[in-house]
Amino acid sequence: MILPMADEQSSTFLVLYHYVPDMERSRAPHREAHLAWLHELADSGHVLLAGATRDPVDTAVLIVRAADTYAVRRLLLDDPYAQANLIDGLTVRPVGLAVGPGSGA
Repeated sequence: MILPMADEQSSTFLVLYHYVPDMERSRAPHREAHLAWLHELADSGHVLLAGATRDPVDTAVLIVRAADTYAVRRLLLDDPYAQANLIDGLTVRPVGLAVGPGSGA
């Protein structure tokens, strides 16, 4: 998927993924495609940060730049983990950045 670059009009969102049980094992066949998807989003400026919790691997945190909540949710549908039904729950919240990329500081 080719995405337009995130721009100065984009807002910043916190995304929390809540993974299925035994995610560490379940993600293995999809991990390479998931990481490639994240790198594509990072290269286009849509993902500023992404990572999963360890011990247990049950949650992931993403900081995403997009026009609105709908655009974030649409973007996340293309995640190979979502397509493989490895995400049990999802939280998307707008964030006002005080420090870091996109904060204006």
